[in-house]
Amino acid sequence: MTKKQSKGTVAAVGVPMEVDLDSPEAGQFLAKMKSVEPEDWGTPGHFTEEQYAAFVALREELSKRGPEFRETVMCFGEEEGETYALCRWLRARKFNLSDTLVLMDEAKEERHEAFKADFYPDPSAALGAPVSTYIELYPQFYNGHAKNGAPLYISKPGVINTNSMECVTNLDGILNYHWHVMHHDFGNRLRERKSQMGDRFTKFACFCILDLSGLSASSINRSVMNIIKVQSKIDNTCYVETLSKMILVNAPVFFSASWKIIKGFLDKRTQNKIEIFSSKTKATARLLELVDAEYLPKDYGGDAEDSHKIYMRQNSSGSGLLRQDVQLMTLRSHDSYGPITLGANERMEVSIFTKSEIGASFKVTNDAKVAIASGEAVHKTQAKAGTEEFEKELPTNIQLDSSGLVGPGSFKIRADSKGSRMYSSNYLMSMRVLPK
Repeated sequence: MTKKQSKGTVAAVGVPMEVDLDSPEAGQFLAKMKSVEPEDWGTPGHFTEEQYAAFVALREELSKRGPEFRETVMCFGEEEGETYALCRWLRARKFNLSDTLVLMDEAKEERHEAFKADFYPDPSAALGAPVSTYIELYPQFYNGHAKNGAPLYISKPGVINTNSMECVTNLDGILNYHWHVMHHDFGNRLRERKSQMGDRFTKFACFCILDLSGLSASSINRSVMNIIKVQSKIDNTCYVETLSKMILVNAPVFFSASWKIIKGFLDKRTQNKIEIFSSKTKATARLLELVDAEYLPKDYGGDAEDSHKIYMRQNSSGSGLLRQDVQLMTLRSHDSYGPITLGANERMEVSIFTKSEIGASFKVTNDAKVAIASGEAVHKTQAKAGTEEFEKELPTNIQLDSSGLVGPGSFKIRADSKGSRMYSSNYLMSMRVLPK
């Protein structure tokens, strides 16, 4: 076919219209080469004729739908651009128009309640607990961007302790917080990158580092799988095609072996986005190829602050949080923790989280063994433990009187169960050290 020959029209499978392939727009969208790199598949300038037909039909359908449907499709705002947003959705269903429309309708339904709540703009209110405490239990944060412009996201699922998590929030709280992260935090960072890079930033996606250190086969229990399930459902339904690259580091042997099997079920494009490293040296070398050292935390081989300092600073809510110690107590009779040392210009806040109906008394003493603060933590409920009603209740959170918890000095915390030694119950203590 020469340049002067007409390409005519085409209608893809499931597309109820024929599309003009000789239009100026078609010339910009259609691929110039027969071979397309996996990362360019389904993007403007690399379309097949059938993909272009599906795109035009989807754009026409979008114009007929209401504002909530459009907000579902343009989930990161109009800044992304209609063309690139539609391409994301089409790639997620391999340019099958009917399947893409079904997915969009499912997304509209999935996000409806979160939409009414403005996607939970206050993260602590979403969780029902201070976000700084939650992040200590499940570290996750953004820091700068990768060399391809995508926001850099780091998560440490290997350290999740579900007993601790269940003292602080519930599955609904985790779900609401994830809506906040995706819509507000991630969305704001994408829009910021767009304003900085302009037309050079067209793929609204993130570069993800998953740190699996601490992960064991036994730690992947039902509670962890439920967290993964609810978060994945949101991402796979409402925020499709938003992964630019995923690097898994500190992978344990059992995970690396499982990946060889899992990989066989993924298409080539998805396989190319995921790399797994057990060797810290090899992981660091690869990360520095993809991320500038100024944005990569020190614990991953970069020049940025240690990751713990980064996520604590980001989630201190302007309080000036200096450091935080979070400890889980599993009580049968009594236990103690400390000493906790405060400097001359420091003070401490102590919070106790629990869903225990047994209850426990807590006492903070100073160097002279004088009681400075005390309180009782017990979850009062009419629901029966283990029922759906009980699971939907947020845990109880008490804060001890902190007026005497000032430095310089050292303090210990003692807890005494209100029940018998036959039963154990969990309490999470959060010790936040702040400037006076």
